Amino acid sequence: MSIDQPCVTPALEWTMLTVDSYFSADYQGARLKFRDAATQARAALAEFRHPGRGPSDEVLSTDVALFGDTTLPNLAIVATGLHGVEGLCGSGCLVGLLEDRIVNEWTSDTAVLLVHALNPYGFAHLRRVNEDNVDLNRNFVDHKKPFPKNDEYRKLHGSLLPEYWEGPSRDAAESALRLYAEANGYDNFISAVTRGQYEFADGLFFGGRSPAFSNSLWRRLLSEYGSQRERVCVIDIHSGLGPRGYGEIQFERGPLDPEYQRAQTWYRGAVTTAENGSSSSAAITGYSAIAVAETLPTAERTCVTLEYGTVELEQVLSALRGDHWLHARASNDPRLTREIKQNMRDAYYCDEAAWKRDVAERAVEVFRWSLHGLSEW
Repeated sequence: MSIDQPCVTPALEWTMLTVDSYFSADYQGARLKFRDAATQARAALAEFRHPGRGPSDEVLSTDVALFGDTTLPNLAIVATGLHGVEGLCGSGCLVGLLEDRIVNEWTSDTAVLLVHALNPYGFAHLRRVNEDNVDLNRNFVDHKKPFPKNDEYRKLHGSLLPEYWEGPSRDAAESALRLYAEANGYDNFISAVTRGQYEFADGLFFGGRSPAFSNSLWRRLLSEYGSQRERVCVIDIHSGLGPRGYGEIQFERGPLDPEYQRAQTWYRGAVTTAENGSSSSAAITGYSAIAVAETLPTAERTCVTLEYGTVELEQVLSALRGDHWLHARASNDPRLTREIKQNMRDAYYCDEAAWKRDVAERAVEVFRWSLHGLSEW
């Protein structure tokens, strides 16, 4: 069977102004824009309140839009905002799919579920982590078993979060990190930092010590909307890795996995994986696709990450370290606080027209490939 032709062929005639309008400056604006677009597209909307509050004490929620009903055999899920601030990118993708009625291209056998802001706390507060400093894409481990060890991270933790963010303390920390990378190789350094750790609750890429609120909510959404499906596809949108503006299609397991082979066919051979070194991401523990397999064990599953590049990895890591330092050490310097928050925003979201257009176009392309794969495979 061939799937060389997309399910819908017409190209979209977008202007830069049109695409720019899909994206928002903050969580509140993004949420309102998503809900309005979903209402206009005649979606069945649902709201799932988060127990936390936003920086202005505003209500936080994960909002979902369903097209089609629960009896259809196929389900395509597009999820955003698992990593909080990355929702600035993902929300624009969802609004674009809604505004241009791409979601209405679903076929008679396929339902579509759009998930806006799985981690609304991080989104609203411009953090990648949740309300407990947990990286949710490291939280989906078996919490009844011993946590995965990351001894190399332990060697780096103090330097990643120095006592002071500016001055001699920071300079010494940078020197120590540079020496580690030179001695062990840069890829091994990145792996040690990013793959996930369960020891330092104030640290980077902390996977938590119990299932987070958003972990349980993700499983609830999968169960409520996907339990009767025969085939399920999940596109989990992220940002911060890879070439600027490019949407890399990542798979979390190895190339021998049947799901990987299916994804490669659906996505025209463009799928990467850390297992063979083709991905811009290191191998990680406790990722969210684990919940899809555990919650929907009888469905045929195809789960990928759509990862958009922003700035150089060194800049992303520096911004992330600054954010964690700010919340672990605190600061009474308003200038430094503003600078750290702006760095986080800039690391995961490029507020420029060309980048937004590349992001929106790639989202449409990958979404259409997914619909075609579900219907034709």
